[in-house]
Amino acid sequence: MGLLISASGCRTPQRYVTAAPPRPLKAAPIEDPKIPLPDPLAADVPPGYRVEVVASGLTFPSSIEFDDSGTMYIAEAGYVCGDIAAPARVMRVEKDGRIEVVADQLNGPITDLLWHGGQLYISHRGKVSVLVGNEVQDIVTGLPSLGDCQNNQISAGPDGKLYVGQGTASNSGVVGVDNYVFGWLGKHPNVHDLSPFALELRETQFESLNPLKLSTDKEKLNAVTGPFQPFGQSGATIIRGTVRANGTILRFNPDGSGLEVYAWGLRNPFGVAWGLDGILYVTEDGYDDRGSRPIANAPDVVWQITQDAWYGFPDFAGGVPVTDPQFKPAKGPAPEFLLKQHPRRVEKPLAKLPPHSGVGKMDFSRSSQFGFEGQMFVAEVGDMKPITGKGNGHAGYQVVRIDLTTGETTPFFRTRAAMLGARPMEYVSTSGPKRPVDVRFSRESDALYVADLGAVMVYQSATPAPRPFAGSGVIWRISRETIQPEFPIGISFVPGRVNTAIGGAGTVSGVQSGGATGVAKKF
Repeated sequence: MGLLISASGCRTPQRYVTAAPPRPLKAAPIEDPKIPLPDPLAADVPPGYRVEVVASGLTFPSSIEFDDSGTMYIAEAGYVCGDIAAPARVMRVEKDGRIEVVADQLNGPITDLLWHGGQLYISHRGKVSVLVGNEVQDIVTGLPSLGDCQNNQISAGPDGKLYVGQGTASNSGVVGVDNYVFGWLGKHPNVHDLSPFALELRETQFESLNPLKLSTDKEKLNAVTGPFQPFGQSGATIIRGTVRANGTILRFNPDGSGLEVYAWGLRNPFGVAWGLDGILYVTEDGYDDRGSRPIANAPDVVWQITQDAWYGFPDFAGGVPVTDPQFKPAKGPAPEFLLKQHPRRVEKPLAKLPPHSGVGKMDFSRSSQFGFEGQMFVAEVGDMKPITGKGNGHAGYQVVRIDLTTGETTPFFRTRAAMLGARPMEYVSTSGPKRPVDVRFSRESDALYVADLGAVMVYQSATPAPRPFAGSGVIWRISRETIQPEFPIGISFVPGRVNTAIGGAGTVSGVQSGGATGVAKKF
């Protein structure tokens, strides 16, 4: 929590001290919970729709894509919070059920796949690459993705260029102890947020414990950090700009050339997609109540993006100044501005979603065959309480649809209340959808495929930590009950084994085929 200890004098920087408040000690559970197999009957969908399990046993599936012939590609992310050693790989799944690993040894996490111009593009940490034959070729490198957030979804624009979201390094512009807990500050102590344009900062400093200097009694225990500066450094009032910057939408040619900033001021633009109306839409994960500059109650947001526009990071949340009382943490002062001046115009969002919903990637219904034609479907991976915020209840863990004419948001795919696990493991010990992160319509537009990251629990202990469960990831499919899509269902992956096509339909190393279907209960 923050405590203002120096706020007078025109040349005296405002300094905040971050200190962990006393709290009851809690221990992590001795045994891990049991993770049930996925069951379509545990899912809620609107009347007239059916849920099926296309594939199960995946380790952190983060993206689905289809090529021009309808062949499916699945990415297993690799790195996720709590597991930095999982394999980051891409698999091709043929319509007859054969599976082949087409790319591995990638930089986890893999955040997105895009089929464009007859090629598969891969967004993975710090890079955008393209699969050429059996070779992965890097076309954009050096993206600032060593902090909290990475480069995210890729989308092809009407101008023939590719667009990718680049997240921030820190929660709200200041590197702190929370980033050490997240695992990257100790390995990359010089990482901090980079701006695409020159910024003039207010003279604000944040004092916190220094986890990098706790090895001897004589070393200083505290560090003073300024915004947009490495941990333990402060005093800069002018920040230089760079193209490879955080909190941006970047644009480049399909061969990786011509990298430029398209829009900026976004905390974590995870979903990036051009709509059927020719507008660029972006989902943004809001601030967390953590770190040296905690911001409470910040919404997740859906934006309509305009070239060269600024979307508020680090001083606005969903178009509202972070100095507004609604963003004040329960303990500590209200956030203050970091920037001395702001662009004249602050954009307003299309839709605001509950804090910590974990808005992910999106797609648009293109056919009356599926329904809701022209509407946006957004995956919500869910919260990570108490790491990212306080309070009871959960947000996210579902797929929502958004009416682009009104901004109205409606649940579309989620776990039935009766099938949730016991508290606080509601979305861990369930056979329904857990953490949807990607949605993708088939090329025929007759079905919506959902990549479910799988079970991730957060230990409710003195030092909360995430515990993801390898092999609990699922690819779900939602379609009309009157339509039966071509693509097979019931593919089961064996965790930890590399799958390579060696035989006929549905028979591969580490994979078995079997039925898994049912009609889900309706809302």
